[in-house]
Amino acid sequence: MNLPEKFIERLQKQFGTKSSDLTKSFDAPSPTSIRIHQNKQKEYSGEKIPWSNSGYYLPERPLFTIDPLFHAGCYYVQEASSMFLEQVFTQLLSKEEKISVLDLCAAPGGKSTHISTLINDESVLVSNEVIASRANILKENIIKQGSGNVIVTNSDAKYFSELSEVFDCIVIDAPCSGEGLFRKDKNAIDEWSENSAHHCSIRQQRILEDVIPCLKKNGLLIYSTCTFNPEENEMQLKWLKEKYGFSGVQLKTESSWNIDEWNEDDLYGYRFLTNKIKGEGFFLAVLRKKNSDTAIGNSTNKKFVSWMPELCIEKEISPIRNWINQNESENIYKWKENYFLMSNEQLKMMNELSDRVKIIYAGVDLASKKHDEFIPSPALALFERINISSFNNLNLSIEQALSFLRKDSLQISSLEKGWMLAVFENHPLGWVKSLGNRMNNYFPMEWRIKNY
Repeated sequence: MNLPEKFIERLQKQFGTKSSDLTKSFDAPSPTSIRIHQNKQKEYSGEKIPWSNSGYYLPERPLFTIDPLFHAGCYYVQEASSMFLEQVFTQLLSKEEKISVLDLCAAPGGKSTHISTLINDESVLVSNEVIASRANILKENIIKQGSGNVIVTNSDAKYFSELSEVFDCIVIDAPCSGEGLFRKDKNAIDEWSENSAHHCSIRQQRILEDVIPCLKKNGLLIYSTCTFNPEENEMQLKWLKEKYGFSGVQLKTESSWNIDEWNEDDLYGYRFLTNKIKGEGFFLAVLRKKNSDTAIGNSTNKKFVSWMPELCIEKEISPIRNWINQNESENIYKWKENYFLMSNEQLKMMNELSDRVKIIYAGVDLASKKHDEFIPSPALALFERINISSFNNLNLSIEQALSFLRKDSLQISSLEKGWMLAVFENHPLGWVKSLGNRMNNYFPMEWRIKNY
């Protein structure tokens, strides 16, 4: 691989004689890994990722597009190193505890869909992405994974600076120079320069400063990048400690994991070096906020449309009540023409966010209503707590499932008429409406499989 000379020189200063093994590893194949959704797919056989209870390596990269279980949200294709985030939640946070989490740079959704399974249904994850097109991809992936404890937002970090100590935990997978992805993304090599890496570090500090005010005192800041660059990693930790009084938090790791632990001045960082682990280059650190006197950011004067649904009366929603397995802390709300399942904590968080950030999705979209008929939503089909027995199921073969996912017309007749749940191997994919002699396909147009 034709690596930049300045990059090689810096690695030599950083890792000494070990840098040669690191640069050689960039020529090795990039491993493929997935994280299964344990509430949808209970069993999976394969080589386990050692730092994740639900992560697995695959022997080769299949064509995920033509696997209906991928579209059903049974698993997520995620880089193995980034699944180390799980250790923070399992070691430092209790799943029994009700917490609020912000994933600030969340698209396409690997970490957010992971976090949503590591917190309970009464906790709230705000999953944010600043770029609108990527935010829509994030929303789609959140819906397909089927957790109901997420609010998806589309705002710059500066809009969160007006919030005061709202979150127990903030995750920042910061935009970086991408050195850890060189073997996976050759464009990252072409775009790399010392100057661009330096600009990344400046941008990272701006992002960090914007969100520090909305982290609670003693809250956790999880900072990660996909680069080896100390200016974007270790030096950022030192800056957070010196300027804002953050303290480092150490994680327990197994020696067999071969993770490189950096420790200096009670700060800790975990480096995933491609010559030592089976995964891409990655850096993660956990810090604790010790002070609560961080100044709130100045008002941006930009206000977004409030996304505040109204509680439905029981009579209005009784036809759809048995469509889901609902928790005591949840209620069904109406926003415009749609009915959403939301928890009490989500409503509180939405009130905090109010018109400060742009909310594009929250809870679970259950249905819309037209001419007194409830029309089930795509999100309902993929919700992990859908009551499948409440619907007539249309069991699809692999060929029929792929036809459904392409949004083709389904040449299937049925004695049943009305809404039916399209199912593949007991996993819901979406909705069809049976007219007896034919089926109308209600798979979302923007999700359809193309070029197959």
